[in-house]
Amino acid sequence: MDNNTKKKIESEVKKTVDVEIAQELSDFRTQLNHLQNSLSNSGQNSGQQNQQQNQQQNQLMEQIQQFASQAQNQLQQTDQQLQQSIQQAIQSLNQCLQYAQTTQALNQINQVVGQAQQQFNQLGQQQGQKGQQQGHQQGQQQMSNQQYGQMGQQQNHLQ
Repeated sequence: MDNNTKKKIESEVKKTVDVEIAQELSDFRTQLNHLQNSLSNSGQNSGQQNQQQNQQQNQLMEQIQQFASQAQNQLQQTDQQLQQSIQQAIQSLNQCLQYAQTTQALNQINQVVGQAQQQFNQLGQQQGQKGQQQGHQQGQQQMSNQQYGQMGQQQNHLQ
């Protein structure tokens, strides 16, 4: 073979090889593009999933904080109600004690009044007895006076 033919064959082979390499490179680039797109999509999806998970975690934390806050508020309200109930119970006990003391004082006053009434009754009886005795004595004196008067009249008649 001569050099020209050799060069033509080499050039044709080069062209064919270049075309095949170019075709394979193009296919390879296409596959690379597909891989890159898949990777970026999966990265976006995982980013979206991470974002969704973060949002869910944040919502869960907010709910937990709200629940804890509500529980604390309920505990404070219950504590206030308990303190009010205790204060009301103490006030009721104080009123009962005052009532008991008042009742005891009234009972003592009633006893004193009863004793005074008994003493007045006794004094009244004694005065009644004295009045009866005085009336009896006066009656006896009057009778004696009458008897003396009658005796005097009889003596006058006799004289």
